[in-house]
Amino acid sequence: MSYIIGTPLPKDKVLVYSLAHIYGIGLYQAKIICKKAGFGLDSRGKDLTPQQAKTIENIAEALPLVLGQDLRRFQKDKICHLCNISSYRGFRHRKGLPVRGQRTHTNAKRRPIVKC
Repeated sequence: MSYIIGTPLPKDKVLVYSLAHIYGIGLYQAKIICKKAGFGLDSRGKDLTPQQAKTIENIAEALPLVLGQDLRRFQKDKICHLCNISSYRGFRHRKGLPVRGQRTHTNAKRRPIVKC
């Protein structure tokens, strides 16, 4: 099993879909990475050698994106900042309610509470 940006890639899936398992990379970016690395859209994760995995990781890190654990930390810091400045959105995050104006009469009763 090869790891790219700290995420294990499934061996039995197509490489494009395996790359989409990395937090912050969608199908579009995964296709771009495969194209730059010289893989076809039908290649699988089990066909990767450690050298090829390293090449893919270098290409992914060269993209102007925040990926993996860094992206999770960045998003959590943004939410904690909203909570710390006592904004309305921070209050909604803290209470576990919808943040972007959704209704609560019939939906949105069980959302995880953010701990800041």
